[in-house]
Amino acid sequence: MNSTQAFETPPPWFGARMALGFCANFIFVGLYLPYFPVWLKAQALSPSQISAVLSMSLVIRVLASGQVMSFADRYRDRAVLLSKLYVAAALSVLLYLFTGSFWPILFVTLLYNFFFNPVLPLLDAITLAGVRRFDADYGRIRIWGSLIFVLANLGGGWLLASGEPQFLLYAIISAMVLGAAVSFAIPRIGRRQPASSAQSDPLTRRKLLSNRPFLLVLAASGLGQASHSFLYGFGSIHWQALGFSGGLIGLLWAIGVFAEILLFQYSRAVFRRLSPVAVIAIGCCGGALRWVLFPYIDGEAAFLALQILHGLSFGAVHIGLMHYIMESVPEENLGAAQGVGFVLGGAAMGIGVFFSGPLYAAAGAKGFLVMTVVCLAALGLLALNRLSPRAPAAAA
Repeated sequence: MNSTQAFETPPPWFGARMALGFCANFIFVGLYLPYFPVWLKAQALSPSQISAVLSMSLVIRVLASGQVMSFADRYRDRAVLLSKLYVAAALSVLLYLFTGSFWPILFVTLLYNFFFNPVLPLLDAITLAGVRRFDADYGRIRIWGSLIFVLANLGGGWLLASGEPQFLLYAIISAMVLGAAVSFAIPRIGRRQPASSAQSDPLTRRKLLSNRPFLLVLAASGLGQASHSFLYGFGSIHWQALGFSGGLIGLLWAIGVFAEILLFQYSRAVFRRLSPVAVIAIGCCGGALRWVLFPYIDGEAAFLALQILHGLSFGAVHIGLMHYIMESVPEENLGAAQGVGFVLGGAAMGIGVFFSGPLYAAAGAKGFLVMTVVCLAALGLLALNRLSPRAPAAAA
């Protein structure tokens, strides 16, 4: 970012209100990711059915999120659209109360994900616009979502220790309803008028999304995030099989996010020394190391130490991608760029989650070795990006 850039006056409490939005979102995510598979197992779903439910929700991401995010770029205010989607998602998730078997659960999961999947990239797009306009600090805003994710992990572990999986569902539904209510506090900053005729060119979006180096970085980041699919689907179930308590499982999910929080806290210092692509590459290396060690340890202390690598495998990849998009894409196309990244990541994650059930049934924890290969593939795409002709997306 140009240090001589003139910034606009932000809306009152812009950073705090965006942080509140991330907090509300990650209460839900922090309960859903680790514990929804446990609730599915309690409904007598098989490993293959669990992976089908989780992966088909990601198919919806691929089919709908890109179009919704592109539409958000043309909408009068991204935050208004976010609230409408959130309310629809909250109404949809209430239908879980009337399910108890595979097909109704699958239907509700697909329905609510249609509305909910675009919420997080919309939060990111609004925050990145704030970085551009108001000199906001993305890392220090996003850090609060990670902190709440930790608390949700621990709270879900406490509920799991209670021995009643239905309590997990009640908590997940309550978190979604809370998020819908909080969404009305997200700042309405409107659409920025293009600074130049080049940026207002209607072909700009197509040029951005056909830029080979740009797409390689987005695809590599998507693979890096998708390497977590096996963990999200069967991490808690695997730890249960090892005899770990619900409280310990919650702590295992939480400890890695503390490392992520540390990275977000000092992200500006990191990006003064490293490029966004370098940060993504370091994250993928951390993921490869994490997954190759995962099948061969079984002690509580060893898993607590290994979970610290989440700060790289997820945190570095995520924040590296956010800074790459911010530096490469005009503000009026942030939604489209976020949508493409979300679709590419969703496609990779959907494939990973779909095959995680059969993989876990066949190989158990050794299925994490496949996730190591996914991280190495992401590094390969980043290497191809380095070899591609330079065509900066921002100039497309």
